[in-house]
Amino acid sequence: MHTQDSTREASSEVEGAVRRTDVVIIGAGLAGSVAASTLARAGIDVVVIDAAAVVPPSLRAEKLGTPILALFDRLGLGETVRAAATPISSVWIARFGRVMTRRTRREYAFAYKDLVTALRAVLPERAELRFGRVTDIASGADLQRVTLSDGSVVEGRLLIVATGPGAAIHRRVGIDIVDAQRDHSICIGFYLEAPPAAFPFESIVYYGERWNDRVSYISLFPIGSRMRANLFVYREHDEPWIQAFRADPAETLRRTLPNLERVCGPIEIAGNLDIRPIDLRQTQGHERAGVVLIGDAYCTSCPVSGTGMHKALIDVERLCREYVPAWLATPGMDADKISTFYADTVKTEFDRNSLAISNRLRGLAVGRGARWRVSRAAAKARSACAFTVHRCAHFAAVMAAPVTEFLERI
Repeated sequence: MHTQDSTREASSEVEGAVRRTDVVIIGAGLAGSVAASTLARAGIDVVVIDAAAVVPPSLRAEKLGTPILALFDRLGLGETVRAAATPISSVWIARFGRVMTRRTRREYAFAYKDLVTALRAVLPERAELRFGRVTDIASGADLQRVTLSDGSVVEGRLLIVATGPGAAIHRRVGIDIVDAQRDHSICIGFYLEAPPAAFPFESIVYYGERWNDRVSYISLFPIGSRMRANLFVYREHDEPWIQAFRADPAETLRRTLPNLERVCGPIEIAGNLDIRPIDLRQTQGHERAGVVLIGDAYCTSCPVSGTGMHKALIDVERLCREYVPAWLATPGMDADKISTFYADTVKTEFDRNSLAISNRLRGLAVGRGARWRVSRAAAKARSACAFTVHRCAHFAAVMAAPVTEFLERI
């Protein structure tokens, strides 16, 4: 495992020094750190590079369910994730301004910064973590050469790019990023003044009340001793509503979701807002010798769909378990090798489904035309039926309680 001293030493090599390894990873966020750990556990020598020695706060994934935790378990990191997260055992689901169901559902909430810091801390010895800004990349079918701002060089047979949707590294290796849809959604994160114990639920997912409020949902959940909120809206980053939310978030939230406080209680916002516009992005020219993209570096998804972390971990598992060991066992790292990963059926199916879910959820919230009007009407009818069943079951339980108590006494 890495200590702060060892990572500091790794990032201070003399100018011009060359570190040779099997695999170089650029980006020590979630996908890059998990990939480095997975490869190192398989006996593969890895150097993972990141510009930030301290993980910066970032509005990324903040909650995961049991399917994603099962993936972390398979990759040997489940206990690390559990230790860094707050367990949640139940959730209320509210639609059209009223609670529809109360479910038992195991989830884990975390600050992205804390989770990535924990994943970095448990990197195996064969994964060297070094910090610095990448100034040059030379890639090819046999060798990948990465130069850092301090003059040090890392060479490896394969380069994995795990830098998210930013374009700087892509440009250096000749890969283009294409905006499939600008301003697909906006994610807003903030903490609440009241602690988790002040709310009548452990967590809640509260969907938009009207189709034209352009809200997908707001989710409230505990992280440690604080209550966190993630609000997802379908708006453009520079429109008046966003400006109003920045100026007076609590009042803008009340106007947008007028029944929210009736269900949740008073909503008072503490501290700064995290606002992140979401663009759906894809890559072109990515089948290149020696270089492979994973997670959001390959294609992005909308966080409303809840598939982003799962998609990144699928990439890591398929690439690091199925492909990299086989690639390293034979000479060369040409584009034909790299293309087999992008054609992987598990990966391509998940990527396709993630994009379809992202577009469908947006269409249900703000889509125009007969198709989406019918879909919204059907969704509202299903919700009304579910609410009726829920209320009937509750009424039956209330009516049965005195009878049960009487029978127990006799």
